[in-house]
Amino acid sequence: MNREILEAGAVLVPAAALWLSYPRRAQAAAAALAGALALGGALVALAPASARFDAILAAAGACLSTVLAWLLCRRREAEHAAAFARLEEIRAQRRRVGEELALLRERGLSAEREHRETMAVYGMVKSLAEALSWDDARPRIEAAIEQYFGNGAEYALYVSGLKGEGEVRPLTLRGLRGSPGSTWPTLGRFLQEQGAVATAPRIFERPERAVGMPIREGAEMLGYLYARVPDGASPQSWLAKTQAFASELIVAFKRVKLFQEMERLSEIDGLTGVRRRGAFDRRLSEEAVRAKTFKTSFGLMLLDIDHFKSLNDKYGHPFGDQVLKRIGAVLGSTVYDTDFVARYGGEEFVVLLPRAEPEGARRKAEAIRAAIEAEVFSVGFENVRATVSIGLAYFPRDAATPEELVAQADGAMYAAKSGGRNRVVDCEVLRSR
Repeated sequence: MNREILEAGAVLVPAAALWLSYPRRAQAAAAALAGALALGGALVALAPASARFDAILAAAGACLSTVLAWLLCRRREAEHAAAFARLEEIRAQRRRVGEELALLRERGLSAEREHRETMAVYGMVKSLAEALSWDDARPRIEAAIEQYFGNGAEYALYVSGLKGEGEVRPLTLRGLRGSPGSTWPTLGRFLQEQGAVATAPRIFERPERAVGMPIREGAEMLGYLYARVPDGASPQSWLAKTQAFASELIVAFKRVKLFQEMERLSEIDGLTGVRRRGAFDRRLSEEAVRAKTFKTSFGLMLLDIDHFKSLNDKYGHPFGDQVLKRIGAVLGSTVYDTDFVARYGGEEFVVLLPRAEPEGARRKAEAIRAAIEAEVFSVGFENVRATVSIGLAYFPRDAATPEELVAQADGAMYAAKSGGRNRVVDCEVLRSR
């Protein structure tokens, strides 16, 4: 009975080995082979002498079949390993292709950004070549900034020398409420606190990430660009980007400043250093429109040098030029920056006083009269003094038009001359007589 069971087991071992190990469990096939050897050995040992040859054949068949099952598993295992290796290779190729596509996509986006930025700068440079004033330049620069930095860019662009040498004022500002760069005085204090100077590029980390970029040619400061660094952007790359943009503004800024200076010089009287008559006429008309629109007032001061013809005849025209030049300098140093001084003609000067009150204007006129009277002009060994007669009028108190205002101030000035010269007369006094 035991021998029959062993024979049955020996017959079933190959099938069991194949079932347990296929397709890739070669370890199970090896275990089944060990079992087949054990069963075969036991079967041969228990077989009688007459049946031993049959037992050996049965044991050998079981072992051989189990070896075949093991070999089949090894073959299938090798095939699966090769297929798996090919699959991994395909996956690796797909990853490489994906990475290359991503790199190409990033390069394409980068090239697109660079193209957009280049076109923005090119368009700005081309359009600014036609700008003759800051008002013309402002919208063109704003459009270029939005295209170059993006629509959400937050920045302030300042320019120097708008009205006076070294003066810095904002040209355009976007989205910097509460920022250190929101005004030039605030930015100046911030730079001082940071130990920075406006003439050098700088990255700021606190209280906000930003970059500061001077716009300069040599030692001449043309302007300053302050820009917040967007979230996710590198401050160093943003600084380089800002520097590239600022470098393209140099020629445009120089051009506008040149035209501005030419315009200013065309309005300046070469002898006295104050504005010419034509510039005064334009400013007077503008001030009258502004006063009517906003219901404000302004004053007009008309000055005439006393006995100027006699001074010219006695001491010569060079001395007369000296007097005119010095009086122009006195007027320029005595009035406010918002006041407007011009040579009206010959030995006459005018001073336009925006938003002036009569009492304050009279004090200023008296200060001018006294300052001119205090001037001493040397002619050889002789010291000569000059005086002025001043007439005052106010818009709209004394006149409804600019022409009427000038006439009222002129009448007050001649009243000052008739009253003894070297004095100030308000035209209102003439109406009360």
